[in-house]
Amino acid sequence: MQEPTQNIAEMEKIIQSYTTIFLVFDIVFFAMIFAGVILLIHFIKSKKNLQDSNEYLLYTIKGQEEERERIARELHDTVAQNIRYCKALCENDSPSKNNSKITEILSKSLAEVRAMSYNLSPPDIAKNDFIACIKNLCQEFQENSNIDLRLSIIEDSDASFLDKSEILNLYRIIQESFTNIQKHSKAKEVVVLIRRENGAEEKGLYIFISDDGIGFEEQIIQDGKSTSPKSEKHFGLIGMQKRAKLIQATVQINSAKGEGTQISIFKPVNAKVM
Repeated sequence: MQEPTQNIAEMEKIIQSYTTIFLVFDIVFFAMIFAGVILLIHFIKSKKNLQDSNEYLLYTIKGQEEERERIARELHDTVAQNIRYCKALCENDSPSKNNSKITEILSKSLAEVRAMSYNLSPPDIAKNDFIACIKNLCQEFQENSNIDLRLSIIEDSDASFLDKSEILNLYRIIQESFTNIQKHSKAKEVVVLIRRENGAEEKGLYIFISDDGIGFEEQIIQDGKSTSPKSEKHFGLIGMQKRAKLIQATVQINSAKGEGTQISIFKPVNAKVM
């Protein structure tokens, strides 16, 4: 009787040891699966962040090249032409008779250089005055286009929480909006509204830009994505999304063919800049 009892005890020990081994194996196996899932998630996020960074880098490079071309063209077509004309007037047999004309041309050239300089680096940004920046930008748009612009800034639209980087990026987003409107929309009127939160809305600055132009086929562009097979045409719009992401803001663009375009920009108060 003792031998069967001993055999049963030994079998119980063997079963218990195997149970322990399988339990440890299961724990290690599931831990490895869990770790693998976490690593996969990080890999996907890193790949997406890299893709977003590459897209923004391409947008930045393209934007820089377009800006260089624009400045070069403006300098050639305005300032350089004016200076050549002044030079010709000075080389005239009676240059003193042309003094008033030369002064007029040089004054015009100086104004054009100042406008280009302001466009490259608005001085109000250095003063952290977002409202002043946008007022000047709207005035410049009104003067340089045949499109009426109505700017409404609701009382107590405090933007003092914005830092220099946030002001600059919001300024460029609005500037790009105006550029797109002037180039493509065929609009007759643009309305810009700036306000703070209402009621239960999230605290922050709300900016709305709408035009009565021809619009475009896409219903919506959001989060830097475009559903159109010809999305390269909306590279500037996607670039606006990238800029917004840098300062933890959001941009939503709604458009329908023949029904104009509406752009909504929101910059929350407490969002941290990346």
